[in-house]
Amino acid sequence: MPPSSEHEPPKRPAPPRQPRGPLRALEAGELHDEGRWAGRVLEGQALEHRVLNAAAFEASVFRGVNLRAVHWRSVRLTDVRFEDCDLSGARWEEGSLTRVAFVNCRLLGLQLPELSLRDVELSRSQAALSFWFRAEARHLWLEGCDLSEASFQEARLPGAVVRGCRLARADFRGARLEGADLRGSELQGARLGLRELAGVTVEPVQLLALAPLLGVTVRALENDSAG
Repeated sequence: MPPSSEHEPPKRPAPPRQPRGPLRALEAGELHDEGRWAGRVLEGQALEHRVLNAAAFEASVFRGVNLRAVHWRSVRLTDVRFEDCDLSGARWEEGSLTRVAFVNCRLLGLQLPELSLRDVELSRSQAALSFWFRAEARHLWLEGCDLSEASFQEARLPGAVVRGCRLARADFRGARLEGADLRGSELQGARLGLRELAGVTVEPVQLLALAPLLGVTVRALENDSAG
């Protein structure tokens, strides 16, 4: 997401594109390695601990699906929406997400190392302890999420928007955040320094939380006049 001008609000990622007709139901038993599914909906399925390789989902919806501790390798998600799903402890690697939305999901400890993300949005989701190491994201929007102790080390997140999120002890060391917008989020305890903050937009009130990270002491001027 390119940096926005001072007077131009950031643009949300492109939403998932859905087919005009109704989505066809997809059952857990139909999933297999190297499969491709388009225009489908998985609802209320239990897929925990399932392994899936080199598969692709397009223009589909996961609704109320249990995806705890799944291990997906080289899986491509395009125009996919996750609603009220549980992906706690899931690991996705060597895959890509394009126009993907997560709404009201549990993403505790979700691992996305070195994943490619384009036009991805997380809203009202619990993503504490999630792992984004060296992920590469364009048009990433995180809103109303708990990202406490999440790791974004060495991730490339230019222009990312992080709104109303908890970032306590979130680790951004080595991340590229040029043009990112962190306004409205809790930065107290986040791990980032001058290098990571270069080109980042924050609110004046957030500067107090950032001062210790920059080695700055904030203290009111005391009345030291004689007499």
